[in-house]
Amino acid sequence: MTTMTNAKAKTSLFRAGFKAEEYWGDVITAHHMNTRSVYRLKENSDVAITHTATYEGDDIFTVSITEVTAYHASGNVLSSTTKTLGVYDNFNDAYYCAVDVSNGLKKD
Repeated sequence: MTTMTNAKAKTSLFRAGFKAEEYWGDVITAHHMNTRSVYRLKENSDVAITHTATYEGDDIFTVSITEVTAYHASGNVLSSTTKTLGVYDNFNDAYYCAVDVSNGLKKD
């Protein structure tokens, strides 16, 4: 015999269609894909926030920075590395981490 429960599955912001640019569009750009959304700071596009979700419904916001390691003779990027700087369960914490990193990279 099987029993049914009324337990409601947890829905992530990602699966619910959260789009951070609707709130922070003046400071970030967005690229949405089926499995993730990538937000980049307009002030420094090397700093990104990647939004994904687990199957269980938990949101994951990963802050990363891309550093160019070599350029092609044409001036285009030949290679780069991406470093994870932090992983958060909400956009606000990830955003403020990204802004702090970007501010630390500014040259006086």
